[in-house]
Amino acid sequence: MHITISGFPPDTTTEDLRAPLEEFGAKVRDISIQPSKDQSAYMAIVEVDTDKTGAKVLANKIDGKIWRGKKLRSRYYIFID
Repeated sequence: MHITISGFPPDTTTEDLRAPLEEFGAKVRDISIQPSKDQSAYMAIVEVDTDKTGAKVLANKIDGKIWRGKKLRSRYYIFID
């Protein structure tokens, strides 16, 4: 399952994101940060080892949280390979 996270500072690394996600209990498989010309539009696609319900709960825990002075947005998605 995948969730997206946006709204974080542009100098954020994948390891910066991994630690708080694991504190929420997420088993993170991979994180990919998608850069943008608009620094406020950076987005991370996070692959987590969980089912649809777990991804939804994780995204809801993250959505709206203030992290490093920025309000995060998070959604869960079912990506079809």
